[in-house]
Amino acid sequence: MIDGLVAFRDLEPADLSDLDWSGGDAHLKHVAGALGRAYGGEVVLLVGALPNARLVAMGGVDLAKQPGVGVLWMIAVHDTLQSLGIGTALIDALERRAEDAGCVRARMNVEHDNPRALALYRRLGYADVGSELESWPVTGDRTYVTVSTVVERAI
Repeated sequence: MIDGLVAFRDLEPADLSDLDWSGGDAHLKHVAGALGRAYGGEVVLLVGALPNARLVAMGGVDLAKQPGVGVLWMIAVHDTLQSLGIGTALIDALERRAEDAGCVRARMNVEHDNPRALALYRRLGYADVGSELESWPVTGDRTYVTVSTVVERAI
């Protein structure tokens, strides 16, 4: 918990309706699709909940993408609660789950136009290891394309 405020737990199907703040319909469909991989043990999906059960954070770690590396993705904290340490706690929880699964490194991509997130990851000990072109579907049957910085650290 963050000072008694946020508790992290596994994402459940019923949680999807409370994650509308984290992205549009295409994003929520992607999250729902990742649940199948979570049930198979390939990924971990966590949410952060307030005492009233309202979800204010979410993120995942892919345990199958690269041997020994937990790839963190979909990290989001509700806009109104950013800069309170919730993102740091979420990353810590995801790293612990990756370590429990046998990973020795954590890696994530951060979009080039998200300097606040990149600054956070660097403060947490992540170092730049390259860049990647990424894309994903967005609302309106379009595809969003961006360049991301790849950061990594030992866990």
